[in-house]
Amino acid sequence: MNQSNITLQEIIQTHKRIRPHIRHTPLEYSEELSRLYKSDIYLKLENLQVTGSFKPRGSLNRLLTLDEIERNRGVIAPSAGNHGIGLAYAAKRLNVPAHVYLPMDADPGKIQSLERYGALLKFFDSIEDARLSALKAAKEEGYIFLSAYNDQTVISAGGTVGLEILDDLSDVDTVITCMGGGGLTSGMCLALKCVNPKIEVWGIQTKNSPSLAVWYQNGKVTPVDLKPSIAEGLSGPIDPETITFPIIQKHIDRILTVTEEDIIDAIKIMLDSQYIVEPSGAAGIAALKQCGEELNGRKVAVVVTGRNISWSRLISLVGDTSNAIHSLQH
Repeated sequence: MNQSNITLQEIIQTHKRIRPHIRHTPLEYSEELSRLYKSDIYLKLENLQVTGSFKPRGSLNRLLTLDEIERNRGVIAPSAGNHGIGLAYAAKRLNVPAHVYLPMDADPGKIQSLERYGALLKFFDSIEDARLSALKAAKEEGYIFLSAYNDQTVISAGGTVGLEILDDLSDVDTVITCMGGGGLTSGMCLALKCVNPKIEVWGIQTKNSPSLAVWYQNGKVTPVDLKPSIAEGLSGPIDPETITFPIIQKHIDRILTVTEEDIIDAIKIMLDSQYIVEPSGAAGIAALKQCGEELNGRKVAVVVTGRNISWSRLISLVGDTSNAIHSLQH
């Protein structure tokens, strides 16, 4: 499937399709960050979206485009948490059976959310084991498999975040968003650049799991050494055949990587502003400090992608940084 299949009109139609089921989340001006970086920084608060992340947008779009036979079969997805939660929410709302395959170390808070939405859960040693098992189950049982990123309907839904930013801040200069497999970022690139090619889009990955950053730098898919990260939603192997990479390769302006410590500092900044943000959702904020004077005078929108983290894990991260990272690495 070629990136040219995804048009601005398709993204606009996607927004109309999913709008009854989601929130147009706030784009909130941050006095503190604007002062700190001598720019106008706005936060696109997808942590206030239904289910606590941007993920329901893609799941709803996929399920709303299924026919009755496909809906009756049910849907399946591997997930570190938020993708599964978004799918479970959409499935419950549309009365579709949902199966979610998770790694054993999934955040307890995310597991509780999945259970509340009635998803059927199975656990595996790793997210890659969960992915392979979900693909096998889809083939054997006839479930509809939903990738968190490698799916045209998911990418189109990612673009709706860009449309909402433009609705609220039509003269935005720079949009910063985190990237795992790139579904959100590639959709936003298409939406924003179609409306105004001068808008810069910066993608953020973790230094521990920088697949798209390395591919982008090398100009092609290449092996990447992956390490565990507290931002599990941005981590793990990416399908080398993903349709997100060509879009990102063509349209993105920069890709930055952030450390585990940067992410924890960003979580603390958001807590000071009375917002709970999970590690994956804080990556865009974490990247600001390495941008220096580049942001001076710009109007910047930073996408805060999610808030789903258990209290115990949040406290362990912000309470003792060194212990949290030490436990992750061992």
